[in-house]
Amino acid sequence: MRGVLSLRLSHRWWISWAGRLSVPESRVVDPRFGSARKPLRWFDLLSAAGTAALVGVLLKLFVVDVSRVPSGSMVPALLPGDYVVVSRVAYGVGLPPRLPLLDVRLPTELRWWYRSPHRWDIVVLDFPGLPGQQHPDTPQYFIKRVVGLPGDTLWFAGDTLVINHTAYWLPGMREPPRRVVVPYRGMVLRLAPQTAEQWLPLLQREGVQVELRGGVVYRDGSPVDSYTVQQDYFFVMGDNYRTSWDSRHWGVVPRSAVIGKAVAIFYSRDENGRIRWARIGRLLR
Repeated sequence: MRGVLSLRLSHRWWISWAGRLSVPESRVVDPRFGSARKPLRWFDLLSAAGTAALVGVLLKLFVVDVSRVPSGSMVPALLPGDYVVVSRVAYGVGLPPRLPLLDVRLPTELRWWYRSPHRWDIVVLDFPGLPGQQHPDTPQYFIKRVVGLPGDTLWFAGDTLVINHTAYWLPGMREPPRRVVVPYRGMVLRLAPQTAEQWLPLLQREGVQVELRGGVVYRDGSPVDSYTVQQDYFFVMGDNYRTSWDSRHWGVVPRSAVIGKAVAIFYSRDENGRIRWARIGRLLR
């Protein structure tokens, strides 16, 4: 009887001891992975979501973005309701013109490499302001086509546009005769009495505090007769040149205002909300 009782006690002790050594279910080794499976925690989910959001923001700031076309200034190439893919690395890698949400302007001269926009490229730009103004505090994004490059000379006369020595006929355009010189970085402007008024808006756009008195430009109270341009500029127009509001009205665009190159139509809806399937995926030229 004692032997039977001793055996039963020993059996119970063994079961209790073995239970203490058993591996919890949450730490069971899965033979497929060879490691212990840990329960998923909220911290892991939040960490993964935060990482994904950070990657998305960095891609939007430095690599690629999507911009909606709000008006018909680029018809027929772009229609209102088109969503275009904008390459931010087409013209160089660097800081964006503005910090999102805060609308803080950043030093865009910090770039790892630089490539100038080509003539006829479609670009997205941060509106530089009206003549004589610096960038507005509130960003306004326009999409236009590059017509004039740094150093170009443009002549307008009615429905004719001459770029350097090449003439283009633009039916329906009605421009008064005038000449436009597109400034380039390092260009020295001669501020003679006859030309000072012509260049005054450009100086103000570059952030130079000047005033014109009696045909003479004064900077910080002292007269100056020359100025060296600090960056490249571009002349942009809308393909719908009859109604487009562009460089013909508010002047040349500084390189720092060019955000990126529009490369393709990502998505498109008409004014009634119908998807324009035929336009999706179309490359822009």
